[in-house]
Amino acid sequence: MSNKNQRNDYYEFLKILPAIVLAIVIFYFSSLSNPYPTTPSKFTLLFLNPMLHMCEFGALSFLLFFGLYPRIRVLIIITISIVYAFLDELHQYFVPFRYFDIFDFFLDVVGVIGGFIFYLLVKFTRNRIKSKD
Repeated sequence: MSNKNQRNDYYEFLKILPAIVLAIVIFYFSSLSNPYPTTPSKFTLLFLNPMLHMCEFGALSFLLFFGLYPRIRVLIIITISIVYAFLDELHQYFVPFRYFDIFDFFLDVVGVIGGFIFYLLVKFTRNRIKSKD
């Protein structure tokens, strides 16, 4: 009986591991004074930066839902994602040549909500496919 519980705990940890890895990657890139390999043009930054913020926090939110739901409630997972986004922006305040940007935080929150909606769509589609079998 105990061996089965240990196996379940191990699988539950493996489900959350991608979210932990992504959170570390986000923190790493936030620690860089210039996270871009080359200096992009202002036009590129105008579109690339918002897309990166939304995609990285959308992916984080999706992976947190994959790893934590239904053991942890939806509102708590969304709150964890949004708090991490805020802490990421706050962390950038202390990095040379970076700053806290409320617009970036807003984009992060949009990404978190988008990741949650994408998770719901994937789960809904998966359940429909399963019910047809």
